[in-house]
Amino acid sequence: MDKETQLEEAAKIYFGRAKRAFGAARKKIKNADSQGAVELDLSDMELCELPPELFSLKNLEKLNLDGNKITCLPEEIANLKKLRHLSISGNGIMILPKNLGKLKKLERLYVGYNTISELPDTICDLRNLKMLNAAGNLLSTLPQNIGNIKSLLKLSLHDNMIESLPKSIGNLRNLRKLFLDNNSLASVSAALANLRNLEELVLSGNELKRIPKEFSGFKKLRELLLDENRLTTLPADLAKNSSLNLIGLFGNPVKNIPRELLNKTRLIIDRD
Repeated sequence: MDKETQLEEAAKIYFGRAKRAFGAARKKIKNADSQGAVELDLSDMELCELPPELFSLKNLEKLNLDGNKITCLPEEIANLKKLRHLSISGNGIMILPKNLGKLKKLERLYVGYNTISELPDTICDLRNLKMLNAAGNLLSTLPQNIGNIKSLLKLSLHDNMIESLPKSIGNLRNLRKLFLDNNSLASVSAALANLRNLEELVLSGNELKRIPKEFSGFKKLRELLLDENRLTTLPADLAKNSSLNLIGLFGNPVKNIPRELLNKTRLIIDRD
């Protein structure tokens, strides 16, 4: 079999699978419509595109599209006004629709492990959003007004290429967990210290040379993970954090650690 014939056969197989997946998804959607379903799982079906009937499911509150081959999320997603949970992780999505911000009831948005290079500014209009996972993409920046999503409890941005953080991130006063590991941060804003409810902050795998002394202002922080950076020391004021019980420092060229931190009871400084 020559190369051209092999390519033709591969194309037939690919389009055959895509056609079968599209048909199977249509059946699921039709069944969900007839039952007035509030949840629909179309994950791991090898879908390349979404059947238009999907966007007529007005009662839908939870939609799972993980693990497909979708490259574009249609603007019609905004028709699903009752959506509270939308998961499209592990696809090939490059751009999120600008009208995503019209999903006013959305509480959980998972768009991790795609090829998204920027989050639309309209994502900041999702005032009920509690969980946002955009890990494993190609993000280098964040929307300037991300601090408007004051309902956020968990923000996962690890495994991107983020170089800086907007000052407004300090307005996420309800945030409990922030994952920024494996990015390209050379510094972090002191504004993070305004996150008074933050319990876990992960900054491992960046290019950090210093930690702002303002980080002493955290009130509930339990874990501060700083592994695999370029830190040579830590601010002594970190000892003022009464709730802090773990600092991760593995893989840093640490020369000295302030005595205030070394003498702090119930604080583990992990350098191994």
